[in-house]
Amino acid sequence: MKYIYTFLAVILAGAPFYDASAQESALMSFMRQSPQSLRTNPAGLSDSIRWFMGMPFFLSHLSVDVDAGFSYRDAIRRNADNSLQINPGITEKIRNARTMFNVNYELLSFGFRFRERHMLTFGVSAVADASVLLPGELATLAVKGNTPGKSLSVTSEINASAYVEAALGYSFAVNKNWKAGLRVKYLKGAGNIFGKNLRAGIATGADDYTMTLHADAQVHTSWLKAPAPEPGNTGMAFDAGVYYNTPVEGLSAGFSMTDWGWIDWTSNPKIYETGVQDGDFEFAGLTSLEGDFSQVVDTLKSIIDLKSRDGKAYRATLPGKIYVSVAYRLTENDTFGFLFSTRALDSFSRTAFTLMYSRSVGKWFSVSAGNNFMASKIFNPGIAFNIRGGAFQFYLAAENISSLNPAHARTLHVQAGMNLTFWNRRH
Repeated sequence: MKYIYTFLAVILAGAPFYDASAQESALMSFMRQSPQSLRTNPAGLSDSIRWFMGMPFFLSHLSVDVDAGFSYRDAIRRNADNSLQINPGITEKIRNARTMFNVNYELLSFGFRFRERHMLTFGVSAVADASVLLPGELATLAVKGNTPGKSLSVTSEINASAYVEAALGYSFAVNKNWKAGLRVKYLKGAGNIFGKNLRAGIATGADDYTMTLHADAQVHTSWLKAPAPEPGNTGMAFDAGVYYNTPVEGLSAGFSMTDWGWIDWTSNPKIYETGVQDGDFEFAGLTSLEGDFSQVVDTLKSIIDLKSRDGKAYRATLPGKIYVSVAYRLTENDTFGFLFSTRALDSFSRTAFTLMYSRSVGKWFSVSAGNNFMASKIFNPGIAFNIRGGAFQFYLAAENISSLNPAHARTLHVQAGMNLTFWNRRH
């Protein structure tokens, strides 16, 4: 287990530098022939699957979800002399951008059907998830500095967690039209960083560029000490969903809520805080990336005077998701679908609408293509494949492809894996 916790801690350390929607594949939710459709609706798996098992020694399931809100080219530009410069336009791109990041690596999964109408599933996954609010005013200050007589205030938030998830699921067919599913998750946290309403204010003197910094911030942390496992840092989460085959031939609908839960962080809790009052410094903005920032950093360190102390146990919630889907099977091999999805964490939510089309080629291959419509960017196309060879099943989804050029890309979701899947004889 110590290697799992080390892996999670490394991911968590880099998580705050990304921005992700942190949701499961929208296209895979319509591919009910794949066990991974259970991740968006625990009642959504096709009745034709008798039992399945993820490939634990290869790649059962891995998903990475990133949504930066702004691209590298939005932030950095290259001048004619090949030097790098902060792009002044970045101040328009960052307006209280929400930085989020999610990695989900499945260590073990299997499921089996019994008495035809009932199915049990079990899975263990390593998860890293982060959400950081980036105040837009900081980008303006970094590029332009401040002007005499002006002041600004910023508010930030952070909730970053790494944990192991063990999930037990059960679904059953109520009748020929309705299916219901529930999945209960036991969570074991490896580490967390949590802070709300992190506030700072900067005022500039009326006669010069001397700034006065006021800050009031308190961040909670909790980490398991490697290598020995420790008690504590436990929590619960729930997935629940229904699937409905309507009286209209070929038309179906689904509703689900996933990852609604929490972790109580009790192991080695620490509090980092600063309460700066009237800390003076000088800063006129950055125009180049070639300079030496050590003097600025040392000045801010001496002013902020970050202190730590032992803290108390605290609770941090998971980013819960809601999915509403409608699918219409036009022919035996052609399906159109619509998906509404939203992610909620504390007072923040992010919503997307997905339109998709799926085409099956016999029983061995299917492909889905669609677009996720989000407020930050309308055009986010994606494509997903499901390939079946006997009992082996391989799937790959790449979504939210905002640009094929990495320098201009803002969002990306990649999901891949392999299963052993056994079907009912009539399938």
